[in-house]
Amino acid sequence: MKLTLTTLCLCLGFLAFAQDPFLTVTSKDSVGNDPRYKSSLGVNMKLNGYLDVYGGLNNSETFNVGLINVFDTDDTKSLNVDMYQTQLKFSTKYIQKDGRVITAVVESDFWGGDGRLRLRKAFVETTHWQVGQNWNNFGDESIWPNIMEWEGPPSGIWLRTPHIKYMNTFKNPNWIYEASIEAPIATNFAYEEFQPLIDEVDQITPDLTFSVKYKREWGHLRMSSVLRNVRYKLDDDIDSFVGYGFTFSGIYKANRNNFQFQIVGGKGISAYLTTVAGNGYDGYPATGNEFNATPAMGGWASYEYYITDKLHTNVVLGFTRFNLKDSDRFIVTQDLNNDVAFLRGNFIHQHYYGILNFMYDAYDRMTVGLELDYGEKDLDISGEVNQIEGKINQSRDAMRISFGFMYYF
Repeated sequence: MKLTLTTLCLCLGFLAFAQDPFLTVTSKDSVGNDPRYKSSLGVNMKLNGYLDVYGGLNNSETFNVGLINVFDTDDTKSLNVDMYQTQLKFSTKYIQKDGRVITAVVESDFWGGDGRLRLRKAFVETTHWQVGQNWNNFGDESIWPNIMEWEGPPSGIWLRTPHIKYMNTFKNPNWIYEASIEAPIATNFAYEEFQPLIDEVDQITPDLTFSVKYKREWGHLRMSSVLRNVRYKLDDDIDSFVGYGFTFSGIYKANRNNFQFQIVGGKGISAYLTTVAGNGYDGYPATGNEFNATPAMGGWASYEYYITDKLHTNVVLGFTRFNLKDSDRFIVTQDLNNDVAFLRGNFIHQHYYGILNFMYDAYDRMTVGLELDYGEKDLDISGEVNQIEGKINQSRDAMRISFGFMYYF
């Protein structure tokens, strides 16, 4: 059986554990045609290399377009190679006497900083329940473009959070719905280039999600939603705002080729988008002593085509847009003509992303790849700059060549 990254991959740019690992233990007794329990320890080994040709990401381990410093001009080239994306996974499947299945998974990688171990997943799943840390239900864990770089499209939703999730069908196996209570996401309200002078405060309300998937032999279509309450501290007063969002995603498979897409939109959901997750774009202070949830939208699409049985290529395009209207009390935290700028007005923050790669399945369970990554970040600000009407228009792009090999055992 040939194994490609598409069939293996449910995690970021990497082989997933689709086939049984070599180290698999099964019980002698069985329930039906399956062993009562099966436990395995698997390794996804990945050599990750990247050459920064130019642009503002030469200090970033991932090709995160949101981290491009638009005020910088350093185009220093750099070459980096590591094995930190290697993953370890222990899983157990246990079938009870009544036929119900309990699955437990613990998965880690070495992305905790300087090769330190990091927990990715740890959950227990039954027929209708999943408890623990896994992919957040607002995203679509069954899709991921087949790429080498680790970050993914800027509007992608691939958070892993602790949660309690309920799963069922509408009395039709083709229609699946999922509802979850997700752990709240911490945010420090410190934008990459700007400081809105907002203090961080602990979150106390879980995020709520609901999704519906239509699944067939050719793939699936999925819609999901999220509702959240985000607390903040402004001028020593603690308050909160409501965030909400919707996604529409899917995959269409024709033989081994496939087309994938995801569209997302909402307010106060920037913490879910991979390009600015953790940078505090969920909300901002506005004029009139108001605090607004940040409107955000984006999307991406990918197409994988098999040129031969072993050689396949992928094309990925994506964008993200954040719009801060009537914002107040921002300051520039990067050098801008050697001056400190105090800003009030309208901010438009956009990211563009494109990838072209070629992958070769050299052996069973082994794939090598070469990829060209390109991204651009645009900032368009109009309003008051240091109490004078003006505009700031800054943009910068980056280009990277990613390469590596992946082996699953």
